[in-house]
Amino acid sequence: MTGRRSLLPVFLVLLTCGHGEADDLSTSLLRAREAAQSHRYSEVIELMTPYNSADDPEVRYIAAAEIGRAYFHLGRYQAAHRAFQEAVRLHPERVETALYLEATSYLIGDKAQALSILREVLRSGARDLYLAMTLPGEKRFFSDPEVQDLLEEFAVPLEVDLANATLLGVALGETRSRVAEILAANSSDPSARSLTASAGPFLIWAFVFDSEQRLTEILVQAEDLFRYTPYRLDFGDGLDWRTTPASATTVLGAPSSTMAEAARGIAMTWELPNLILTLDFAEPRPPRPPGGPEGAAMLRTVRMQRTPAAGVADSLDRMDE
Repeated sequence: MTGRRSLLPVFLVLLTCGHGEADDLSTSLLRAREAAQSHRYSEVIELMTPYNSADDPEVRYIAAAEIGRAYFHLGRYQAAHRAFQEAVRLHPERVETALYLEATSYLIGDKAQALSILREVLRSGARDLYLAMTLPGEKRFFSDPEVQDLLEEFAVPLEVDLANATLLGVALGETRSRVAEILAANSSDPSARSLTASAGPFLIWAFVFDSEQRLTEILVQAEDLFRYTPYRLDFGDGLDWRTTPASATTVLGAPSSTMAEAARGIAMTWELPNLILTLDFAEPRPPRPPGGPEGAAMLRTVRMQRTPAAGVADSLDRMDE
């Protein structure tokens, strides 16, 4: 899960275009993206406009997407809207340009279309909503009750089973290969200590392994998970992403330790039968997510750690084999 722009469509175009056309597009695209990095958006538009009339629809899509982003950053939302309409017409399945079209729809005053596009994006199974939440105007858009109702409709429960020390069906103590199989996760570095997922630039969860490649810790960035994905944490027993220090204590009992954290946060730890659970709370970053008690600290981080006793039991099991 990532919000980084993929260059795969560009490579596909270069494979299907003639050699001269591919060279021209590649050169223009590299120059356009260098210009965009320096905020020379008018230059981007000038470089990519000739490709609006290309025979290859993939080339026209790339041109429309680049031009749309340039107009968007110039604050020319009507022009950006027209460009993104063309990009989405050519490739309605590509989430990035659909989300830009949703943003321009809202910014030019067409809230109904913005809601319709967001509904289709959520229905498609998109899990990384970072771009949707961070474009200009989106803080106001996502505070709208109709938008919150839509997000609630397509929310994906992320179940934490404290009794069995599991998240997403993965239990502490599982082997790395088994965790990767359950999560259908691929790693570019098999020697890395953890398997992670991100929304945009933000880590949303990490499955951490010990030297024997056993899952020893699960870390969930609960606030970023809520802000940038449709996932909603659910612990059962009345505890979910809206959990506060008071409600956690009511359900789990008095914590074994409480520690003040940075940014006026508080970390509370419980030593449960199958895991060590730490919940970190803090004042949420603005805008405050709707649904939680006004003024209450928000759940920021969930850490599930394997108990030392579980590690000893695994070692004894392997000795008996």
